[in-house]
Amino acid sequence: MRSYERSKGSPLRLYADTADRSAAEGLLATGLFAGVTTNPTILRRAGSGVDDIPAIYRWATESGAREVFFQAWGEDTETLVERGRELRGLGDEVVVKLVASRAGTAACARLAADGVPTLLTAVYDPGQAMVAAAAGATYIAPYLRRLIAAGRDGHGDVLAMHELLAATGSGTKVLLASIPDVPSMVALARHGVDCFTMAPAIAEQFFADELTAEAVRTFEDAVAGTP
Repeated sequence: MRSYERSKGSPLRLYADTADRSAAEGLLATGLFAGVTTNPTILRRAGSGVDDIPAIYRWATESGAREVFFQAWGEDTETLVERGRELRGLGDEVVVKLVASRAGTAACARLAADGVPTLLTAVYDPGQAMVAAAAGATYIAPYLRRLIAAGRDGHGDVLAMHELLAATGSGTKVLLASIPDVPSMVALARHGVDCFTMAPAIAEQFFADELTAEAVRTFEDAVAGTP
């Protein structure tokens, strides 16, 4: 069964894009985040490496993560498949990430054929969404901030990927990554994109509306002033 089909509740799913335990656990504790996404760069940023992956899997799942994404590493398909299987061996919550290169896409197809949930990452062109769908990938991860920085129509390209997958009846879903802000998510969610992974700092923007904060203060003051 595909990983996203296992998730219960709202079709819209949020993920914490971090390997920092304190940041991830705080977001998972809200019950709003379906899991944690990582890659080698994120591991290094948190002071971790591939040897720490089993420990990260344990604390993430103990904190309520229903999906934990780890990226296979290696330059050839055979190595990527072998490491993908090792990662999946950690537990049913693991989704194996692979870069959308020729070797990565071929490895994705083999793992997906074996029933392993997969994500093709670093997807920058709608044509790559077609390849991902043909490979049976569970998710693709376009990097919105990098698309925009490269001078491309980031929002348009991501929407084209989503529309392509929906129009062809593919089970592959867009999981948007490298998100600059909440309005970017809102704009794409209005068109049906429903999976987002974000840095903890971006996630905190959901809870930072000034008018909401003012309402909290007003209500608390009213309670304090009640006889």
